[in-house]
Amino acid sequence: MKKILLILIISVINKSFSQNKLNGIILNYETKEPIEYVDIYNKSNFTSTNSEGRFSFTSESDSIKIRLIGYEQIYTTFNKINNDTIFLKSKFEELDEIVLSNTNPIIKIYKSVADNYPSEPYSETFFLRCYIRKNGKLLKIQDLYGVVNRKTLFGTSEKPMPKKNYMSNIRNVRKAGIYEEDVYFKMYNLKQIFDEIGGVGLNIKEYDFNENVSKDKNFVKYSFFPKSESKSKNEGHYLIDKNNNAFTEFHLNQIDTTSSYKENRGIKYRTTNYEKSIFFKQNTNWNKYFIHKAKINAETEVIDKDGVKNIYNVSYSFIVLEQNKIEINKKQSINKDIFKFKKPFSSEFWKNQEYLLLTKEMKDFLETVKSSNNEFKTTTNMEE
Repeated sequence: MKKILLILIISVINKSFSQNKLNGIILNYETKEPIEYVDIYNKSNFTSTNSEGRFSFTSESDSIKIRLIGYEQIYTTFNKINNDTIFLKSKFEELDEIVLSNTNPIIKIYKSVADNYPSEPYSETFFLRCYIRKNGKLLKIQDLYGVVNRKTLFGTSEKPMPKKNYMSNIRNVRKAGIYEEDVYFKMYNLKQIFDEIGGVGLNIKEYDFNENVSKDKNFVKYSFFPKSESKSKNEGHYLIDKNNNAFTEFHLNQIDTTSSYKENRGIKYRTTNYEKSIFFKQNTNWNKYFIHKAKINAETEVIDKDGVKNIYNVSYSFIVLEQNKIEINKKQSINKDIFKFKKPFSSEFWKNQEYLLLTKEMKDFLETVKSSNNEFKTTTNMEE
């Protein structure tokens, strides 16, 4: 009996020592700026960088792959990495952009959507992070883990987007916020988020395009900008896989500082900046591209009843874990302000996941909200 117990203890110790862990930060080699959404993975484990470029990666395997389309990939091991700061080099030379004489390449990409992206129902498990800043300081933060059923990813002229395209179930929630008496800044609902990250089409007649081919000739970046002057400035780019005309990234930035304020109950507001980035990844089992990650940022000016202007910044980060055929038996309303979801909180669950790492600012904010010595009203579900 003692011999068996000794063997068990030794096996447990050996297993614990076989775990490799790396905490690090990934920066752009040229600009030294942090890079978000870089994949760090091997055959067994996966994670990605947060908005600070930071990540935590744990695996029993020694191999590490570091990848973000548009950058040179790194293949290494835990043993070979001797610095927690990693630099990625871009595959593109910005000076190599040329003006497209026509939009035929863009039309060809749009015509390839049916071949490259799913048009049949599927499900995916996901993480979603949402937070609001008021005048630069955190006001609300919410992390969600759940499942969404989609009838299709994109609508086309032959197969328009169904009116009820989504069904979702939220499994776990971590949230905290500071209550404001005069202004309630409403978060997007799930339908709005799913719609926004699925919106990648342009009226190409209204835009000019530049072309920039990657150094390895496998990808091409099509930057776009409006042909004529308008109140809002819309620009961005597609990143295209030249082997199959699939867009692997879509980036859009809208700036509008001249539009009129809207008004509701004596409070004026207008959105002055909106940007979104959507990353796609090919599922080789299904031979289709799916949304892999997405981010939406918006800045809104709000003038309260006393005439005081405040700046609100809201951010939504969406990370897909996998595509699957999970059926949803109990669904949530996709039209409800997500901060009002009343779902369970599991400290063990959020401690063990490696996808939504908290920044130092977020950790400090959560501690402040959970403190009983606050001079302001707070709300959180992080109490067990």
